[in-house]
Amino acid sequence: MHLVLTPSWYPDRDRPHNGSFFRDQARMLQRAGMRVGVLALEPVSAWQARPGLTVSREDGIVVVRGTVPTVPKGALPGDRAVARAAARRAVAAYESAVARAGEGVGRPDVVHAHSVFTGIHVGRWAADHWGAGLAVTEHRPSSTGRSPLGWRYRALRADLRRAGARASVSEPFSRVLEGYWRVGRWEVIALPVNDAVLHRPRPEGGGRHGPLTICHVSHLDENKRVPQTLRAVASLTGAARRAGLAEPRLVVVGGGEAQVAPLRELADRLGIGDRTVLTGRLPHERTVEVMAGADVFVLASGVEAGGTVLAEAQSLGLACVATPTWAGRFMIEPDTGVVLAHPAHEDRDLVPALSAALEEVWEGMRGGRFLPEQIRRRARERFSESAFVDSSRRLYERALARSRGVVP
Repeated sequence: MHLVLTPSWYPDRDRPHNGSFFRDQARMLQRAGMRVGVLALEPVSAWQARPGLTVSREDGIVVVRGTVPTVPKGALPGDRAVARAAARRAVAAYESAVARAGEGVGRPDVVHAHSVFTGIHVGRWAADHWGAGLAVTEHRPSSTGRSPLGWRYRALRADLRRAGARASVSEPFSRVLEGYWRVGRWEVIALPVNDAVLHRPRPEGGGRHGPLTICHVSHLDENKRVPQTLRAVASLTGAARRAGLAEPRLVVVGGGEAQVAPLRELADRLGIGDRTVLTGRLPHERTVEVMAGADVFVLASGVEAGGTVLAEAQSLGLACVATPTWAGRFMIEPDTGVVLAHPAHEDRDLVPALSAALEEVWEGMRGGRFLPEQIRRRARERFSESAFVDSSRRLYERALARSRGVVP
């Protein structure tokens, strides 16, 4: 199968973490025997648009990068026309790059758009040009925030109707998308994890027999609510002291010094500074190594659609604690962690709820629950490369059937 992805953002030399999971997924599909290309046209404000395109071959995958100038918030019509013009140039660049490599162009069987804005506009034009099937996966919760009466909504919905298969990254998200776009069913494909993570060794012992190690990984933006996480760990530390248990450790990975410095000061004020490690931003391999040494992963996001990091944590055998976002409710099961019962947007509710959930997991671990190998076994079933490839193939078969006039 010849597959072309049209993600709405994609990593590059200056932003290696920007949508790195799209690159990982492209390589998974390639390893499964598919021929994969990428048209990475990122929507940006008009004054940020870059002229021209860049074309590179990365691990055998032709990647065309560029930008699509947009009008903020879709205040005026024209997004689709601009995106289609950019898609036309990107498709020509892709065909030229493939031809120069002596591979011919062939005709891609399926175009897979990632996130509707502007991936579906680019994907729709490319699919029509090649006579290919069109599939789309939505990742952004913000995609459901625009008014159904606006220009941008109507243009996106028109192209979504062409897609023969649609999916999101969590069950609750798909149900919201069905009600919002009104174009039919949205399926679910869980965000996958590289198999190397699933097979990585992890140390013995940990919170079952000694100090509990809690981990958090993110960009440390406001949505991740890391200060509240620190306060919850401080509360758990107090409970551990009163119970005569070893004080828990906290490891926070991510962010630059601007984000890390105030968290370091907060940890000191809370009295947990000596047992809190803030590493800053780390390469992915090193991040996985740090996570593998932890017992519990915590993600207190206000909004989270898919939560790749939750899949990675479980793939390493960590029990998870999360807020009831779409990702939290979908990714965590009763045997793999605890999801807060309520969103708890206010600190006075969130901090004690997080602390109680962490205490519940810790107590369960000491009693024989949340066994790392059981968590990893379930992660292999849900988040492995083979599970992702199988789900993706089914999505592409439905997209192909629709393009050929067959209703799957």
